[in-house]
Amino acid sequence: MKPLVIIHGWSDDSSSFATLGFMLSQSMGITPTSIRLGDWISMNDEVTMLDVAAALDMAWQHYGLPTTARGADIVVHSTGALVVREWMTRYHTPQTVPIHRLLMLAPANFGSPLAHKGHSFIGRSIKGWNQPGFQTGRQILKALELGSPYTHELASRDLFPPAEPWYGPGRILCTVLVGDTGYKGIASIANEDGSDGTVRISTANLNAARLTLQLDEKNQLQGFALQKSAGDIAFGILAGENHSSIIFKNRQSANHLPLQMIQGALMVDDKGWKAWISTLAHQTQGGGDRYRFQNTVVCLRDQLGHRVQDYFVEMYRTTHDDDFFEQRLYAKFIDSVHPYEDDPSYRALYLNIGILDKMRPKIQKKGGLYFSFLASPAYVAGLPDGTPSRHPVGYAPILPDESGGVKIAPENLDDFFAAHRTLLVDAQIHRIVDPSVFRVKPLPV
Repeated sequence: MKPLVIIHGWSDDSSSFATLGFMLSQSMGITPTSIRLGDWISMNDEVTMLDVAAALDMAWQHYGLPTTARGADIVVHSTGALVVREWMTRYHTPQTVPIHRLLMLAPANFGSPLAHKGHSFIGRSIKGWNQPGFQTGRQILKALELGSPYTHELASRDLFPPAEPWYGPGRILCTVLVGDTGYKGIASIANEDGSDGTVRISTANLNAARLTLQLDEKNQLQGFALQKSAGDIAFGILAGENHSSIIFKNRQSANHLPLQMIQGALMVDDKGWKAWISTLAHQTQGGGDRYRFQNTVVCLRDQLGHRVQDYFVEMYRTTHDDDFFEQRLYAKFIDSVHPYEDDPSYRALYLNIGILDKMRPKIQKKGGLYFSFLASPAYVAGLPDGTPSRHPVGYAPILPDESGGVKIAPENLDDFFAAHRTLLVDAQIHRIVDPSVFRVKPLPV
């Protein structure tokens, strides 16, 4: 029998998984000695995700866990998903990784809105009351922040690999399960639409897409590629479950669906993988439909390599649109925008797909939807008489009566905007450098 390793998330420990381990032992006939509970330091301000992955690798070898390909099954909760993904992509290859089945329960694959709420908020909502000397695990939370470069780069390793995929038959059989209901009581201050109280449905799902584009100095599209993540990953939303109840912690419901789904994820084989994906999608159909969002993470650079840290994502139908449409687009469709604290060139947009669906007829009537970037500083050319500009470097806005950026045709809206997923946007705009920045003069005679 393959060992089963259970790994907790941020601000937790292995004791939270004793109930789950016992239930799996009873329901699946897994011997207790085959179940290992991992413990890792998550609340120390100096520990990084790379530190935890290195410690996991040492512990894996020290405790004699299998090192052969597909030698063990792993269950992770919340931030535990990032720990395992960091470990497997740093110390293994898709051919050698010793994971057969990987079950992610409420994973924070693309971060959590709690990560940037602040020391006092975290202490109050997660720990009950803030305490003197309380540490939050500052480095871990930076990795967990919405729009973080860390989760962006990690996805490039396992979801958009240059060679073979990590997930699917013959590789890691990965299942993601997440709830759609927030907490009760004082912890409810962490709730938001489309989340389980701690992670968003859209940031849990590992099925993602990546958009790469380049704009010229007139904001016209020069390069474009839209790519879906590699590999087959099973995904399900469990209606009525929150971030704790999905692992049978503080459970107040008699619903047995989570245990059935967990058992299915830990028993499926290569031959039944496609059927398992379909079964899970059908079984959970309707879960999360009250709140349908896309996590859209933009990383903006220019052709010179600058990180563009002050910009606005523009969306419009035509240059002569009615103001009401744009007002609703920005106020309702774009639910929130979070610039990453340490590098605002990264920012996460929380897009309400339900609102977009209601606006589709008007988008179709105008022939599509444009999106582009308005960045600062704004470039201003020098005067014809040779007077240099006070703003000799920067980015040109889209001129009145012109369209720029990416035009999304009505029939392609679903490629760019999909519920319960993350879209990574790697965009490059053109920085204009006025000739007055550097001049060459003849030597005075």
